[in-house]
Amino acid sequence: MGRLPEWITNKKRVLVDSFIELKGGKAPLKFNKHGSAKRYILRIHPDGYIQVTLPPRGNRKDALVFVEKNKIWLENQWETREQKLQERQKADRERPSIHYRGKLEPVSVISADGKTHVSFADRCLPIDLRRMNLKQWLEHWLRYQASAELPDRVGFFARQHGFQFNHITIRDQRTRWGSCSSNRTISLNWRLIQIPPEHCDYIILHELNHLEHMNHSIHFWKSLEALCPLFRKSEAWLKVNGKYLRD
Repeated sequence: MGRLPEWITNKKRVLVDSFIELKGGKAPLKFNKHGSAKRYILRIHPDGYIQVTLPPRGNRKDALVFVEKNKIWLENQWETREQKLQERQKADRERPSIHYRGKLEPVSVISADGKTHVSFADRCLPIDLRRMNLKQWLEHWLRYQASAELPDRVGFFARQHGFQFNHITIRDQRTRWGSCSSNRTISLNWRLIQIPPEHCDYIILHELNHLEHMNHSIHFWKSLEALCPLFRKSEAWLKVNGKYLRD
């Protein structure tokens, strides 16, 4: 499955190829050729740069012309991204919260009798803030929950629909919700624990379906619709909301 707030993801340094002057300042550009691309494509990448995808016969000169032609669109998208980041950063400063199973759960830290606990989602758990800060602890907890819950869900659907897989891995995938390898290994992004269960189930069914169809042919989509009749609703939700959970 192709292609989760900012403090959740571990940012990596990105070597950029160029910059474009937008209303809010300079924005980094990174060019990438893709064998299956049929046209030039622009995308605001979660790591904070503009990704320019070139078709096999494309070139940088034409790509820069394409970027300039779409500058107004880029400025609007970039401005929206910056506003979202500022809003989330402000919310985090005022009161931390986490996305868990599709809900934004407020987080409280309670100290009493020399002990500290963190309270959220009807839970009250001990925490040692000398070892890691609150944001690090919450990410560790979410990763643990993903490792505990997601494999069970994969097993449930595999038994229900007769899929045979070899292995499940829970990973920190930067640009994918999940994947299925040729050796029948299902890999899932730990951030799936943050989205609504019905959309998480869709990703799992999508990857299990790749055990029978290792492509995105018409047969794959027909089979997926039989497994998950409302898959287009999940696709639409992920397209709108997924990028903000990865940013």
